[in-house]
Amino acid sequence: MKRALTFLILFFAAWNVQAQSFDMPCDDLDYKESVRSVQLYADGNQTKDPLIPLDLPLQRLTLSFDLLGTEGLVLNYTFIHCTNDWYPSDIQRYQYATGYDYGRIDDYVFSRNTLIDYVHYQLRFPEADMTPIASGNYLLIVYGDSPDDLYFTRRFMVFDEKASIQVSVPRYCDDLSLSDTHQQLNINVAMSSIMGGNIQQYSNLTIRQNGRWDNASIGLKPSFVYPDYISYEHDPMTVFEASNQYRRINFSNFYFNSENIARIYQTDDYYVVDYAICESRARKPYVTYDDIHGEKYIYIANEGRETETEADYAWVNLFLRWPYPLESEDLYVMGAANGWRFDERNLMHYDYELHGYLCQMLLKQGYYNFLFATADRDTGLVSTELTEGNHWDTDNLYKIYFYYFNPGKGLDELIGYTTVNSH
Repeated sequence: MKRALTFLILFFAAWNVQAQSFDMPCDDLDYKESVRSVQLYADGNQTKDPLIPLDLPLQRLTLSFDLLGTEGLVLNYTFIHCTNDWYPSDIQRYQYATGYDYGRIDDYVFSRNTLIDYVHYQLRFPEADMTPIASGNYLLIVYGDSPDDLYFTRRFMVFDEKASIQVSVPRYCDDLSLSDTHQQLNINVAMSSIMGGNIQQYSNLTIRQNGRWDNASIGLKPSFVYPDYISYEHDPMTVFEASNQYRRINFSNFYFNSENIARIYQTDDYYVVDYAICESRARKPYVTYDDIHGEKYIYIANEGRETETEADYAWVNLFLRWPYPLESEDLYVMGAANGWRFDERNLMHYDYELHGYLCQMLLKQGYYNFLFATADRDTGLVSTELTEGNHWDTDNLYKIYFYYFNPGKGLDELIGYTTVNSH
């Protein structure tokens, strides 16, 4: 049965409006061009997943974002509960949240000493008067004067640890032909307190590689059920392209050309950062170095200046030398720089004079990881095989989420979470 993407959002008594409905995917999306540099993270760490424990509801997340321009607006936000596979849960709000139906985002400041004007916003939530009371997946919704005036949406999670997860990454895949280019995970989940006859039906496992959702394995069922644990083994859905270490760029200081930056210069209206010409790494030996698994860290290197309001934006030029346009794939810059999405902001365009693909991205000062990736125009399948190569040696960060459907509450609870490095 096809699930509707329409979900109900609240009563807004302040505006005397009846409950509104929206059609939107439960995904990380920007709905306005002015929205930039959205970050949602836990523990004050920009690279940490937006995930909080249910038993510590006031261990809050940080939401940080900019709106280009000079107009300061008071925005609103709410959140909804989602299923393990990111559809709106078919439950009432009182079953997953307590307190008000919506909150205000009125903590904003204007940029200073920047060529590109913006207004910086910050929110710490959940708040005492608006708190999730169920574990699982959630979608944060930020909007303007009315609920249909959407600005952006972001995923976050609340977990109630009842299951223990153990993960290993063996040297060889079940399919030996993939052993040098792919990584396979073997996973055991122990949850003796709720082991029962419906474990195969009610349990769902999600595996993410780094910050990606495009290649996430969602809704995995156990391969084997034992008296006190279940296992996920010999399943093709636990096998991932190993890819390569992420490329990196640091323009936290506009007066110093860091590694791989060809030049930085200033026009009357903005800064420009030219990254060194890139080549495909598909047929090159693997080289190890540290990265932050495709994430971004926004900061300004100049001491005494505030990152939130004095870090400027720059047009960053990324060029990948390529002999001819690809016939059946599009080429993208992949990573947290564009929220792990694949859209016009990170789509590369072929330049016949330069013989390569070029992408110009407007990014806030800081440190970014990225890869070049192709997306098949028919299937949408994303791969780094042509652009970066795949090496079993690559250090990827895998994130494992274990859900169990609670029939009494009618929702998917997130009862297990862990991360593991492949090396």
